[in-house]
Formats: sequence, C-alpha cells, structure tokens
Amino acid sequence: MTWFVIICIALAISVALNLFAIWYCARLLRELVQVSDSLEGLVVDVSNFSKHLEGVYELDTFYGDQTLENLLSHARVLTKEFDRYEVLFSLREPPEPEEEDFDDTAEET
Repeated sequence: MTWFVIICIALAISVALNLFAIWYCARLLRELVQVSDSLEGLVVDVSNFSKHLEGVYELDTFYGDQTLENLLSHARVLTKEFDRYEVLFSLREPPEPEEEDFDDTAEET
C-alpha cells in the first residue's frame, strides 16, 4: 500500500512538472516570436533610413559632404549588422536565392 502512495505522489509531481514545462515553453515561444517580429520591424526601419540618407546625400546641395558621407557609411554598417541578427533571430525560412539562367551554349553571332 505504501508503494502505491509513493507512486501516486511521484506521478502527481511528474504531471505537475510536465504541465509547468509545457506552459513555460509556450510562454518562451510567444516572447521569441515577439522579439523576432520587433527585430524584423527594426531592420526595415534602418533600411528605410539608409535609403533616405542615400537620397539626401545624392542631392546636389549635399553631395560630397563629409558628415553625411560618414553617416551614410555608419548606416550601411548598421544595416549589415541588423541583417546578421535578423538571420539569427528570424523564425521564418530565409528566402531562396534566385538562380539566374546562364546559357553557355548560346553564342551571339
């Protein structure tokens, strides 16, 4: 009879620990998805900023300005760094690189 009680208590503890583990994993996954989505939005914002800065730099008024050139360089480095982190934290599959069709047999005449 005592073995039966010990087994029931062990089973109850095991079920409770498994339910806690499932709840905790689900909570962590929700937070990871939120972080991934936030990082994706941040990457888009930094990329848009970099493109806007390039547009301003190309204006005749600002072309060749050293401060804008340094800021543009910094934005490019920051964009590359965020791209690296996006690959690490992204929960979606990375897009497949597009294959270009090269026809080595066709020659121009």
